[in-house]
Amino acid sequence: MANVVATDSGDLLRPGIETITAAGEQIEVLPDGLLGPDAADRVGDAKVLLVGLMHWRRPAIEKLPDSVGLMIRCGIGVDVIDVDVATERGIWVANVPDYCVEEVADHTMLLLLAAARQVRHFEASWQQEGRWASLDYQPVGRLAGQTLGLIGLGRIGTAVARRAGGFGLKVIAVDPGVPDERFAAVGAERVTLDELFARSDIVSVHTPLTPVTRHILGAESFARMKDGVVIVNASRGGLLDLAALDAALASGRVRAAGLDVLEGEPTPDLAAPLLHRRNVIVTPHVAWYSQDARRELGIKAAQEALRYIRGERPRNLINPSARATPGGGGAA
Repeated sequence: MANVVATDSGDLLRPGIETITAAGEQIEVLPDGLLGPDAADRVGDAKVLLVGLMHWRRPAIEKLPDSVGLMIRCGIGVDVIDVDVATERGIWVANVPDYCVEEVADHTMLLLLAAARQVRHFEASWQQEGRWASLDYQPVGRLAGQTLGLIGLGRIGTAVARRAGGFGLKVIAVDPGVPDERFAAVGAERVTLDELFARSDIVSVHTPLTPVTRHILGAESFARMKDGVVIVNASRGGLLDLAALDAALASGRVRAAGLDVLEGEPTPDLAAPLLHRRNVIVTPHVAWYSQDARRELGIKAAQEALRYIRGERPRNLINPSARATPGGGGAA
């Protein structure tokens, strides 16, 4: 039987599947479309699960056999896995936190520039008029000298801060888990969240989605921001309350938004008024993507699985204390 099971996203994880096979290990790839409890019934005596987009909540995790000792989220965010329940079962959860840092930082700047420069509006305006002589000029300020507020200064937030300096943006940031040295290294000023909301011309969010950070950008947050602020989100859809954003856009509190993630993805409500605003640009959760990043994701996830099977400690554990909890299985 296979030591490793890919629970979903087999095509996406092809480089990882090939890496595991080349190492002499068997891997079973479950078909897409299964729900977590159904997938749990099909993992056999696997030691490691590679999880793409499938949601693993209590009913599914509790059905897993005791042989499973590690679940690897093939991506950065682990919000699709109920880590607390996995910990109860003695199952380690790991992720791949460093596979698409440059891509997401690049895409964040793309969204920031497109929103701040009102790219979607001007494209639609000239096409509607059929000529360039009668454009509907919307307010656009000079980017250099504006203040960019980063919520989160981890790997991606740090890479965004470095890029932002090249555009003449002043960077302020909030991240209680990051030392002062990192702020200094990228020229970012450490501020409180209240200060960030009050001072930023542009707000970009780069923090994990947790119960605490859900809707960190919502009605209350927008009320504390400057009029005409630009919002950027290339992290997780649940960080941003879309209804509150739509209201803030309608009132003018938010001037424009650039989004790569939405609540309800991958099938968001396409009739939502927000998606039809000319001052909102939306890309379909592709900030992570390049051919290089896709290959790196699969290979790094596979290497983590192989470490565990060899009896080594995984490098990127989310819940390292889980293996002190009775009930877990596996080889570590």
